[in-house]
Amino acid sequence: MNKKTKPMRKSFVRHALVVAVFLLAGFGAQAEEPLKVYYVRHAQGGHNVALEWKGIPKDQWPPYVGNPDAFTPLGEAQVAELTKKLDGMKFDFVASSPTWRTRNTILPYLRLKNLKAEIWPELMETPFVGPSVPADLPAPTAALFEGTVPLKISDSEKEFFDFRADGRNEIQMVPESNAAQYTSDSIALAEKTAQMVRTRFGKSGKTILLVGHGLAGTTLIRVLTGSTVPQHGLSNTKLWMAEEQPDGSFKLKMMNNVPYEK
Repeated sequence: MNKKTKPMRKSFVRHALVVAVFLLAGFGAQAEEPLKVYYVRHAQGGHNVALEWKGIPKDQWPPYVGNPDAFTPLGEAQVAELTKKLDGMKFDFVASSPTWRTRNTILPYLRLKNLKAEIWPELMETPFVGPSVPADLPAPTAALFEGTVPLKISDSEKEFFDFRADGRNEIQMVPESNAAQYTSDSIALAEKTAQMVRTRFGKSGKTILLVGHGLAGTTLIRVLTGSTVPQHGLSNTKLWMAEEQPDGSFKLKMMNNVPYEK
């Protein structure tokens, strides 16, 4: 064997080891990339404009007024605009509240991209819970996540939506008249949503989209990031985005489609 061969082989081995270390470091860094969570509020529904028509006789109301399962003309335009906006974005996962207005806000995008969204009953609309939470709130309702009423979607939507094995039924909320319990349950829903986000996607480097409601969305911001936004801070079909930080917390980076700075 040529005496020069051994040093050359040793040099090659060292070089290969160095390359392997860098590659492994790169894979490790990729696995620790931050998660980005986008959230969009549904398009304007008929229930959103009911107050505007309050002084007008009901026989003069358009059929959509007061109906949460119908979009206003503006709402239909918002869906089209949102679909166009999302077309330029890439999401690794999409989840939607079970309501008609949330499903049909995101449905055109799912059709366009041939994607499926997962129904998350925890994304249902709840009252806004601000930064000052009463200290004497009761514990969440024991059966909150054990509803027995099955969630339903139309046959035409089944190609674009899936149910989680543990999320096929409606959330079992107490009546709104029980304000303290209702508030406690609302926080519990946001906390479970945040937990699912962290458990399933934390440190994955993925980008996910949640499709929900206005008041519940602002509560989720508070729970996930600790940031405080006004009660009606989220506009129809506008996005907020929170980015995962190295310590596992989340920072609000965008609100209503514009950078968020406080």
